[in-house]
Amino acid sequence: MEKIFRVFILAVAFILVSQASALAGAQDFAIVNNTGSTIHHIFCSRADTNNWEEDVLGSTGVIAPGEHVTITFNAAERGQYWDFRVVFDNGVDLYWEDIDLLSVSVITVNSDGTASFD
Repeated sequence: MEKIFRVFILAVAFILVSQASALAGAQDFAIVNNTGSTIHHIFCSRADTNNWEEDVLGSTGVIAPGEHVTITFNAAERGQYWDFRVVFDNGVDLYWEDIDLLSVSVITVNSDGTASFD
């Protein structure tokens, strides 16, 4: 009986792990703040839209200099190309357009206003 219970627990754990990975989107990426300023907002929207979507950091999220966060997408999201707007604590905005999130997993924002996409 104990052996059956262990097999059952392992099967449930496997199902839960499988479902969690299925919820992640193919566009998930990490953003690294390689600047001397705190990032207060990150807006991203599909490149084929004209409006910025919600702030993916939320109302309380920030990225301090030298830190990073992972941005996750719903698994149902199918967009490949995305535009980004990063707003710093001093009000400066930076924009990048048509970023292929199916081939980029890390976006590093640099202090000279550029970004690298790896």
